[in-house]
Amino acid sequence: MRNDAPHTVLVVDDEEPILLLVEHHLVDLPFVVIPTPSGAEAIHILQSRQISVLLCDLNMPGIDGCEVLATAKKNNPNTVSIVLTASLDQTQTIRAINEGGIWKFLTKPWKKEELVGMVSDGARLYAQRTRQQNRLEELAKEARTSMGPKASDEPPAGGLLNTVDLSASDTWSGDVSPTMLGNNRYFVKKLLGEGGLGTVYLADDQLLNMPVAIKVLKPSVTRDRHAMAALRHEARIAMQLSHRHIVRIHNLQEDNKRYYLVMEYVPGHTLWDILRRYKQLPLDTVLQIVRVCADALAYAHRHKVIHRDLKPSNLLLDERGVLKVIDFGTAALKDSQETCTHLMGTPVYMSPEQVLGEKLDERTDVYALGAVTYEFLTGKPLFPHDTEDWTALSTARRVVRDVPDRIAQVLDKALVVDRTHRWPTVEAFSSSLLEAAQG
Repeated sequence: MRNDAPHTVLVVDDEEPILLLVEHHLVDLPFVVIPTPSGAEAIHILQSRQISVLLCDLNMPGIDGCEVLATAKKNNPNTVSIVLTASLDQTQTIRAINEGGIWKFLTKPWKKEELVGMVSDGARLYAQRTRQQNRLEELAKEARTSMGPKASDEPPAGGLLNTVDLSASDTWSGDVSPTMLGNNRYFVKKLLGEGGLGTVYLADDQLLNMPVAIKVLKPSVTRDRHAMAALRHEARIAMQLSHRHIVRIHNLQEDNKRYYLVMEYVPGHTLWDILRRYKQLPLDTVLQIVRVCADALAYAHRHKVIHRDLKPSNLLLDERGVLKVIDFGTAALKDSQETCTHLMGTPVYMSPEQVLGEKLDERTDVYALGAVTYEFLTGKPLFPHDTEDWTALSTARRVVRDVPDRIAQVLDKALVVDRTHRWPTVEAFSSSLLEAAQG
């Protein structure tokens, strides 16, 4: 949307008097107001126009408000959604919050100034979100033109890095062909990088005629029977994650006793590479990164998946400026009855409970998101990247410096050692950080 373009407000309610009342109350605002009683028509409008603010009833015949809200979020994540309701049905409300990204509720009947104020604030929030996303797009463009294919010191589990000829790699062994996998379905082309669990290659899926990333797991991982059982379980869950900001896992396969994950291939740069290039990032850019990450992580948490290894090299900015969280394939599940006994993460970004080998939950990802946020804002990690002081990592209070006091308070709560005092969810952390930045 151009900066000088008027905001468009879409109003969806099956009661004509409500539509007329909203139009009347908003008549003095410099916005384009589109009323419709039809959920189907609302979905068509959302798919064909840029909507700044959506006012939507939940209880409608046919296509209900939850489907409209979900469409709005899918087509334009910056759209600010407000639910119009006479009564809150708990099941519908939870579904709408989870799938539709509701900003606020407006209970019928409302006062004119209440509606006008909420829509005006929503339009300002939309402009802010759009500006922040534009910054990410500009950053992606700059990275594409200025950074070039420079390899990272810490390659990610997926995404585009400096490519080298596969023939130069000694990763393959035994009878495995260095060019074909999966009954000749995957033509392996380039080495992308190596991580803690395995080596990642770019390949062509010759059945679907599309590029994929393939992570070949290290034998030390696949020889562990319990680890493989956990991996199969986690991969089944992770393959169900379908989100704009999460790199998809297509399959876990085995070829000549070598196991590998087939994943969505996304060309771009990791935030680790970008941070090394720019040292630190502007506040607006960081706020957008946090908002997107929180949305992706919250979606995974609702599916009982925690990431447990969130770090700059697992955040990928594609060539269009869309941020993606990668490496969910090795996430620990909330419903696992076993306590984590291996340090499956990067120490600088690991929560104290993770360092201690305790059972993990969503607050583990809250901590990691707070840690990367601090590094993006200041250009410095909480601890040196080469730290081996496990006592400090598990017990020391994190000292937040070089950020405004209001933001420091939000980060302090995300990084507290005792997780019972942390923000309970990534959304709570994200929204509090935004409020602090505006303060």
